[in-house]
Amino acid sequence: MAAGFSKRLKWRAEAALHSGLAAVLRQLPVESVFTFGEFLGKMIWPLMKGRQKTIGRNLRIALDGVHAEDEIGEMARASFIRTVANLLCSSVSAKAEGEDLGDLMEVENPEVLDEALAKGKGVVLLLSHMGNWELLTRLKSFLPQIEHLGGFYRPLNNPILNERVLRERQADGSRLFSKRDSLHHVSGFLKGNGVVGILADQRVGRQGELVEFFGRLTRASPLPSLLARRCKSEVVALSLRTVAPGKWSARCHRVGQPYSSRNCMAALEEAMKVAVEDVFWLQERWKVYINKSMTPQQWLGDSDARGSKPHRALVWAKDSEKDKPLPASCLHGDIRYEWALGKEPCDLDAIDAAADLPIDFILVLSKSPGLRERAKALGIPVFPVSYFSE
Repeated sequence: MAAGFSKRLKWRAEAALHSGLAAVLRQLPVESVFTFGEFLGKMIWPLMKGRQKTIGRNLRIALDGVHAEDEIGEMARASFIRTVANLLCSSVSAKAEGEDLGDLMEVENPEVLDEALAKGKGVVLLLSHMGNWELLTRLKSFLPQIEHLGGFYRPLNNPILNERVLRERQADGSRLFSKRDSLHHVSGFLKGNGVVGILADQRVGRQGELVEFFGRLTRASPLPSLLARRCKSEVVALSLRTVAPGKWSARCHRVGQPYSSRNCMAALEEAMKVAVEDVFWLQERWKVYINKSMTPQQWLGDSDARGSKPHRALVWAKDSEKDKPLPASCLHGDIRYEWALGKEPCDLDAIDAAADLPIDFILVLSKSPGLRERAKALGIPVFPVSYFSE
């Protein structure tokens, strides 16, 4: 269906704004762009209440028990500020050339990638949204031993911007694949000793393979492992950290064999831990995908599956309901239920903060006015137990 006039107008306005901002930023030294990004991040941080909760919850899971609550808050703020700076710098790095490009990034241990390429079967490169990740589309400029560079991308909703971004990312000869492309094309690219980058830190909803990531059971894309097994390729993870304003350092990380999804995610976790503040934490990475058609038990799959950081759930009930059993479909060995008996919605903040790990979801036995609104402010989904009754 053709887009309406208002939508096309919106796309053009967004594209024009993007072009104008990028044109201005590219006139400045990248160090100045980074510094301005930090300033901008500091200014808008107080306004981003929802993002504050999302980043804070992610860090509570990733760094469970390592830092105090006030330290997590400071790290969340620092991460947001760094993310804004990195995003602005991506406009500059996309067009940088010659010495200007070479000064942006260094690779600490290229020999790890050299060893993988020497096998001649291609390399699957595990990436995360970390640092100025747009630089990774220009990896051939920093690692000339890479003859063929490719990567997966998610099309933007704005087709005008999408076409422009694709053109910039492929300017150095890189090849981009979308989820609509046949895996045969990707496999052929790898078998030609190509390097294919995959942003493997993204959540995949109800699909994917159940793995432990930062100690928490979640679902991850099986694509890196699938490609490695199909093509007999090597797998290497890559971290990207900020070492100075407008300067980044990449590090290669070996992945344990066999190249299972579990080992791939373990290596990606190791890479992300190099600089937690450089990671893009603005998405709900450990979002729990449960509803009427997907029970907690179905979401977590195998009843014997366990993570070192179990899911934390809250049962909201009246005092008279304390002995009421939960439906079997809500029970799983990786879920630890706490009962909030006779509590008020204003108590939820304290309950959530009482443990290092955040509350993942709330099951409600009886309606409680104001609970859903308070839970939403904390980023906690609420479900009636009746959803899962047999």
